[in-house]
Amino acid sequence: MPRALCRSAVRLAAAAALALPLACSRHAVRPADPPLRADAPLAAAQEAARRDPQTGPALSLPEMIDHALSRFTFGPRPGDRERVAKLGLAAFFEEQLHPEHLRDDAAQASLARYRPVSASPAEMMESLLDRRRQRREGMAMEEPAGPGGPIVGELAQAKLVRAVASERQLLEVMADFWFNHFNVYGAKGRVRALLPSYERDVIRRHALGSFRELLLGTARHPAMLVYLDNWRSSSPEPPARVRRARRRPKRPARRGLNENYARELLELHTLGVDGGYTQADVTEVARCFTGWTVAGIDGDPRFAFRLGRHDGGEKRVLGTVIEAGGGEGDGEAVLEMLMRHPSTARFIATKLVRRFVADDPPLDLVERVAGAFSRTGGEVRAMLRAIFASPDFWSRRALRAKVRSPLEHVVASVRALGAAVGDAVPLARAVARIGEPLYGAAAPTGYPDTADAWVSPGALLARIDFGLALAEGKLRGVSVDLAPLAAAEPERVLQGAQVLLGTGDLSPRTRSFVLEKLREAPAKARAARAVGLLLGAPEVQRR
Repeated sequence: MPRALCRSAVRLAAAAALALPLACSRHAVRPADPPLRADAPLAAAQEAARRDPQTGPALSLPEMIDHALSRFTFGPRPGDRERVAKLGLAAFFEEQLHPEHLRDDAAQASLARYRPVSASPAEMMESLLDRRRQRREGMAMEEPAGPGGPIVGELAQAKLVRAVASERQLLEVMADFWFNHFNVYGAKGRVRALLPSYERDVIRRHALGSFRELLLGTARHPAMLVYLDNWRSSSPEPPARVRRARRRPKRPARRGLNENYARELLELHTLGVDGGYTQADVTEVARCFTGWTVAGIDGDPRFAFRLGRHDGGEKRVLGTVIEAGGGEGDGEAVLEMLMRHPSTARFIATKLVRRFVADDPPLDLVERVAGAFSRTGGEVRAMLRAIFASPDFWSRRALRAKVRSPLEHVVASVRALGAAVGDAVPLARAVARIGEPLYGAAAPTGYPDTADAWVSPGALLARIDFGLALAEGKLRGVSVDLAPLAAAEPERVLQGAQVLLGTGDLSPRTRSFVLEKLREAPAKARAARAVGLLLGAPEVQRR
């Protein structure tokens, strides 16, 4: 693509884009929220229009279908709009809330080629250590581009295969959401070998289940313990009886309190930075989690509690005394305390509403979702139902109000074109070039979910380059059929591309820009040029 064309497209796009379970016996069983009524979305859309008449009429049914598909899936494929119209919005949503009932044979068959998807931590650790040995001996092949090496590279490809091809779209959306919430960095040492199990056995298993299960599962998993260094955390001195026996674990060698996990647990996983805790609480929580470590770190990594490394004294967390001698239960008590804290309900609700509704979450909806969290003990389905049934979600203000992340943009583009993916490597590279290398967020915050993180001239240029490469068939292993768009007149080509991508109305500026470039292009190149430019247009950057 000529650089002048790229630069002018970037200016156009930039201007518009900027305008666990704990023991079951310890928790009361709560009744599940009932499925949504069939008329709930329409009623919510009408209520939204009554509340805010200045924004215009209530969303039409086609707009509602596009909105639901853009938020609760990675974007519609050809035929998805018609299927949802026939099934009904509420039925479609309830179907997605229960992925275990959805056949997903095609995606599952494609995943079979990626060993980390099903491998155990022991197998992955053996593979990692063997790779390191080969590098030391000069025998290893060149590492693939991107952080984390071959294990993380294969996981990234598997993530893209699922996002593109899976029928269980809401599960994939929520797996991505929770991974960023409980982020671990795939390129940190042994974490890369622990990452497959972490995502499979904790994040994906509980993505539509219970926040309690997510919280305990992440706290106990070796990937989190190693990433935030809690596996090395201990009381400053071992108990006297352990000193006399001279029994010390081989790793970690140094003793001392590490507050990394405690700080992120409070700030990022539960209460939020303004959740009402102090530095003293961070220290006390860190004391509670001493002894939570990893056994068999270079063999068969698994959670272990080492009493000899635990600070057995009394602690005070958020004003509550945790009596001495609780052992492993000190950490469990903290998790339960945080799980029940109103700041946790509000913090999780805010993040979910930001993900599904708007960068500036409506406060009344945040409170409603926080209420669902508290009422159900953190059931994810209940919180998602509260969002789906709300007038705030179905308001015209929410329509196309979110800028797609690089992952969302790449996957939505592939899905919109009905492209066949035989090799996901080019897609993983495209996501990384646009700014989101998968499993590559080094900070515990994970990747952000607001427009300011993704809108920049460089990122927009990368999006346009990707769109043109995809449409022109230049991504090896990703095939696109644009034969239905073959037409000589630029206006007809543009109209067909809009229908294929579901862009709706274009702004006069976008329309005139694309038509100008189509008139300059050879007739046989117009279909790819139209699709490629639309994939970089402001209207397609939003969901």
